[in-house]
Amino acid sequence: MSQQQIQQIKSVIAQLQQGDLPLDSAFDACMPMDVRRHTSTHFTPVEVAVEAAKFLCGGQHTKPKILDVGSGMGKFCLVGGAMFEQAHFTGVEQRKSLCGVADQLLDNSGLNNVGFLCGNIMNVRFADFQGFYLYNPFYEHLQPFSAMDESIDLDADYYEIYCGFVRKQLQALPKGSRVVTYFGGGEEIPLNYDLVNQAFNNDLKCWQKR
Repeated sequence: MSQQQIQQIKSVIAQLQQGDLPLDSAFDACMPMDVRRHTSTHFTPVEVAVEAAKFLCGGQHTKPKILDVGSGMGKFCLVGGAMFEQAHFTGVEQRKSLCGVADQLLDNSGLNNVGFLCGNIMNVRFADFQGFYLYNPFYEHLQPFSAMDESIDLDADYYEIYCGFVRKQLQALPKGSRVVTYFGGGEEIPLNYDLVNQAFNNDLKCWQKR
């Protein structure tokens, strides 16, 4: 990262910690150009991230652990970590290039309640978390043209496999567990979760285990 980008991420985090919402373009300025061109379709808008994190951190746990499935360059986790210091945010992402960007942003953010894992979601233990954020993470397997790149294998069968895995993990969690989905058809959500709130033209949905 350039010195300008380092100062930019510090400024963005400081704004969030003060309760102000930085522009999405301010986040964009922290990223490499090849990543920046995907921001409008693949990365959560700041105001959406705030609302999602607010719900996920508003449950019965005083120090919730939140998992972002398909965390990309870490925008949701960084926003949530800056605004909700009592929580811990973990992002899991398969693409090594995006994980590298996320790690650089985190290293320069000053946050100590955020972490990133580079790997497959099927190797993550859901029972270690109380809240989950899913920005339609598996859709690219149905529509490869929407993918950021070809660095991972894309196959329609993977969509069913991953959705089924997430659904099974969520189904087994304790009562009160929370999930936020942004876009997508909700195929990952088990029948024992209630839809308790919607926002942003109903694209953001908040779910809780009953």
